[in-house]
This record gives sequence, C-alpha cells and structure tokens, in this order.
Amino acid sequence: MQVQRCLLVVADGRRARLFEEPSRGAALAERPGWVEGLAQGLATAKGRPRVFQRFGNGSHVGETDSPQGRSEDRFLKDLAVRIGDLVMRERFDTVALIAPPKALGVLRAALRPAVASRLGPDEAAERCEDRPEDLRAVLRRLREEAQP
Repeated sequence: MQVQRCLLVVADGRRARLFEEPSRGAALAERPGWVEGLAQGLATAKGRPRVFQRFGNGSHVGETDSPQGRSEDRFLKDLAVRIGDLVMRERFDTVALIAPPKALGVLRAALRPAVASRLGPDEAAERCEDRPEDLRAVLRRLREEAQP
C-alpha cells in the first residue's frame, strides 16, 4: 500500500498554517518554516472608499475592492505559489485546504494545474486558531464525507 503524504493548508487572507501528514491518519506536524517570508495581510484599511458629492447628500461607492481585500488576495496568491513549490519539492500526494469561502476560492484558482490535480478534501471555514488535534479530526471527517 502506498503512503499518502498530505499537505494540510489552513489559511485566511491574513495568515496561514501548514501541516504535514506523513501518512494517512497520522498525527499532523505543523511546519512554521514553510510560511516564513510570506507577507501576511498588511493592509489595515476597512471598507470601500466612498466619494461624496459637493452638493446634496448622495454618495457613490469608489473601487469595488478595498486595500485590505487586495492585500489578502495578494497574500493568498503568494501562498498558492508556496504551496506549489512545497508539493513538488516535498513530493506530497494530496493537498487539503481549510479556509473561509473567499480565501478558499482564491487559493483554488491560483494553484498550478499540477497541484490542483492533487487537491483532496477541503472545507470553507475559519480554523486558523484550531489545535493540530482538532484539525486532524476535521481532516478525517472531510475524508469520510468525500467517500461514496
């Protein structure tokens, strides 16, 4: 039977945690060195910029994406590149993603095809603060749900 090494990525638009599962069902080992050097969500501006008319009380929404949103997208795209490098260098068989819905979509879209083909289960949830033991249980549940 082949050992299934899995890279578990737990992220949001500001931070990421990467875990190695050396074989299916084994304990997760967090690898903080694998995220070193990523610019973690730097923008702090909240909301959309607005333009107010000089006369009257109307307002118009400016750009559709905030500086914080652009910073988070940039972080997630950089993370996708890092994931691709790790998958190839460390020879992971599968990649599991856990991130809020928007972050999950950005990550999926930014992954290289060779990495996207290795995607395993994923979950749209905020779990960056979860303990490795809890994440292991989530990963097990996701795999069980994915089986027919």
